Amino acid sequence: MQGNESTRLVCSILAMDQSCFSYKVCRFCETPVPDDKPAEFICNNRKCAGRRRSSKRLFRLLVCPWQFSIGTETRVMNVVAFDRAAQVIFGCSAQEFFDFSILHPCAVKIASKVLVGELLKVTLNSPKRGKAEHLRMTNIVPMSSDFEPVIETLRKVDWT
Repeated sequence: MQGNESTRLVCSILAMDQSCFSYKVCRFCETPVPDDKPAEFICNNRKCAGRRRSSKRLFRLLVCPWQFSIGTETRVMNVVAFDRAAQVIFGCSAQEFFDFSILHPCAVKIASKVLVGELLKVTLNSPKRGKAEHLRMTNIVPMSSDFEPVIETLRKVDWT
């Protein structure tokens, strides 16, 4: 895939990295911030001009053969799904899922198991930044008529 070219295909989730479902960003400018920053911090991005800001979480699902992978009928691909696309299959914001997983530590593991094997129609785009390694899943449409977002499935689990 070259430049701004998009590819649409049907694929299945083969595996998911359970260690990095989301990352922390400035709530205003969405600049990534270290996880060890407090909930309120001084954002040095030029859009924020050193003002005190709060943080939120965004999804970043790594899709690699050893982490999170998708497969078509002919190949396995390394891709990444960021927030907007990932919210489709999770059914909630990354912050909501993060908060849920704090209360229920097995939620990430169960989410991974729930999504493995899910058949999806996706749009893949090349990364916009030169340093990025993986294709981007910019649009995700579950193919199953009985698809249920991850958060809905997790809410039905008996956590006792």
